[in-house]
Amino acid sequence: MKSYTLILTLMAAALMGGCRSKEYVMREPEVVPPGSFIRNWTADTGFDSEDIKGFYFVNDMLFVYGPKNDIAAFDTAGGLKFRMRIGKPGDLVGVPMVQAERVIFPTSAAIEIVSREGIRRKTINLPQPLRSPPVAVDEMVYAGIDSEQGGRIGAISLDRPYGSPYIWTRIARGVVRTQPALFENVLYFANENGEVISITNDPTLLWPRNDEMPDSVFKTDGRIVAAIRVDESGVYVPSTDSKLYCLDPITGKIRWEYFAGTPLKQSPVPTADTVYIYVDGKGLVALDKKQPGRYPEARWSNPEALRLLADDAKLAYVLTESNHVAALDKKTGAQQFATERDDFAAAVAHINPKDSTLFVITSDGKLVSMRAVTRAGVVGSLVQVEAPRETIAAR
Repeated sequence: MKSYTLILTLMAAALMGGCRSKEYVMREPEVVPPGSFIRNWTADTGFDSEDIKGFYFVNDMLFVYGPKNDIAAFDTAGGLKFRMRIGKPGDLVGVPMVQAERVIFPTSAAIEIVSREGIRRKTINLPQPLRSPPVAVDEMVYAGIDSEQGGRIGAISLDRPYGSPYIWTRIARGVVRTQPALFENVLYFANENGEVISITNDPTLLWPRNDEMPDSVFKTDGRIVAAIRVDESGVYVPSTDSKLYCLDPITGKIRWEYFAGTPLKQSPVPTADTVYIYVDGKGLVALDKKQPGRYPEARWSNPEALRLLADDAKLAYVLTESNHVAALDKKTGAQQFATERDDFAAAVAHINPKDSTLFVITSDGKLVSMRAVTRAGVVGSLVQVEAPRETIAAR
């Protein structure tokens, strides 16, 4: 059996450098000027920031991964849902999948299912270990799996009472190490050979044969080391051939391709009208989703921005190289305002234009919920620190 490596979507290790522990000083609610960030709530993760291995926001739950696979789960109001250990020390635990009544944790050789309150429900031991982070819908989980015959993609039942948990597996033409994408009952996945394949839940190939894809498989000229993404506007494929491709979800044909000038190693983030991707040497790059031509130019790039957290109609909220959270003009990429506080070890948010709440981990292991103030007359509490006098809010 081949050795197993589970790819985790972790916070960048570089963000941990230079963090300083600071003490909170709470102020009474006051009128906050536009161009500020206000605190919603603060919770103690129970971990030192240097021990935090992962931080995820999935559906309506926040997860903080600590040492020895100890995991703390919170709701979006800051309430602790549960604290428990998943798998065994030394196991690799992937990004959780949250459903209406359960949380699904993929590990090195099993899938552990717990209730949303942390009650253990089931452990599914896998005959073949997972090769990629999985994606789940209803009672099914889809992932790249280990195989002596080469890379395969498989469907795993969470509810099958006996027998093998695999409903089906099929040859993937290469090892699948990145998370598949699921959209409208179609599974899209990439193998490490730089190919993208779409299949139905039969599983049969979806994309028709054509001159560009005689075998119904889209091929890049490099490897694919970051997860593809998909929505109604396209399948977004980052490749080490230096291109971000947007493919038609139904036909697999290229709609547009952005030439980044350097191998792409981060996943794109599509929002309502924009696709964001981090490019080495350029920082965060924003592209219009709907392009009039085959070879688009970037709308903007910001060399200080590391990762998109959320966006709305006018602003894009990002985590910066200097560990600030900043609001950028969505049209130009120019920074409009940012936190003075610079000890954020990690940050997450949902891509939801109606809710731009941001969640951050501070250098002292606190989980903080905050939001931007963009209009006058908002009353809220700023979080400040002692000597020097700093706040989470900035103008």
